[in-house]
Amino acid sequence: MCVESLCQACEATLDLENAVLSPSYYYDSLPQCVIDAVFSIGVKYTSTTNVVKNYCAYYGLRVYNMCHDKEGDKHTISQFIDHITSIGVERSADVIFQNHQRTSTRNGILKAEAVLRFARVLQKYGVKTLADISSEGLPRKAEMEIMRIPEQKSGLSLRYLYMLSGDDSQSKSDRHIMRFLKDHTGQEYSIQEAQNLLAATVKTLREKYPRLSVRLLDYSIWNYMSHRRRDKSDRNSHKLVRDRIPEIIEASGKSCTYEILSDKDYIRFLEEKLNEELAEYQESKSLEELADLLEVMQAVVKARGWTLEELEQVRADKAANRGGFEKKILLKEVSEG
Repeated sequence: MCVESLCQACEATLDLENAVLSPSYYYDSLPQCVIDAVFSIGVKYTSTTNVVKNYCAYYGLRVYNMCHDKEGDKHTISQFIDHITSIGVERSADVIFQNHQRTSTRNGILKAEAVLRFARVLQKYGVKTLADISSEGLPRKAEMEIMRIPEQKSGLSLRYLYMLSGDDSQSKSDRHIMRFLKDHTGQEYSIQEAQNLLAATVKTLREKYPRLSVRLLDYSIWNYMSHRRRDKSDRNSHKLVRDRIPEIIEASGKSCTYEILSDKDYIRFLEEKLNEELAEYQESKSLEELADLLEVMQAVVKARGWTLEELEQVRADKAANRGGFEKKILLKEVSEG
């Protein structure tokens, strides 16, 4: 029943006849796949593509090999490890990746450190190029070592690495995929259950769409879901946006109209934006959305005539008097006497 419902939903919402993979599935070498697989977890994907491009620009490497020509797959895992270790993880995050995201907001390691650990496992098991992983895959021991890297236990990055390196049978099953499945089947799934459901759906749909694979269906769903909210917001006028958005829109060749708000309206729209950013963080649980929320909070403080120093003082006073939230206390009941 779930397969039937999902098949109907996919045909109704996705352009399966013309579905194609994004350029990210045609990276020039295995190190780019490792970077993408690790950095893409829990963030907006544009930040991940920027990290890959920053790495390639720093070392003069080609990003994509869309035609699978013979010049590709020359940059090895060993070379990648040498690049990171030669200047250190912290400096690599700063000047090469230009990204200081961590694998988790609580006790996470730098993603720059995570990709190095990931690469070292591949090197240990003799996997240095795309050709190596395509022909042999990874032994179970290697997969277990990768999943022991902080925040890699779910195996999402590992599955995505397989997808990026050419495995058509895998799905990433991130929050976009899970939301689509729940919306159209009414059920929640584990990562493996989602993989099984997508595989069964592809098996049914392939009679009509012979080019369809699990990987292509996964990407088609992800692409639809990741653009759905943006498309809605693009159609809505009267939305408070960051200061450089009109400039960015015009630089892309589009045009826009806007106005400068009165102080009263500015506060009203700011507080609407606060709710919007909080909702987006609650959905994604990503550091990037939390940063957006903080940006709006700081703007509200200034718009209401306060200072960030005053905000910090109020926060510090309350923490001194009532404590913070570090002890993880859940209050369950209060009794008289």
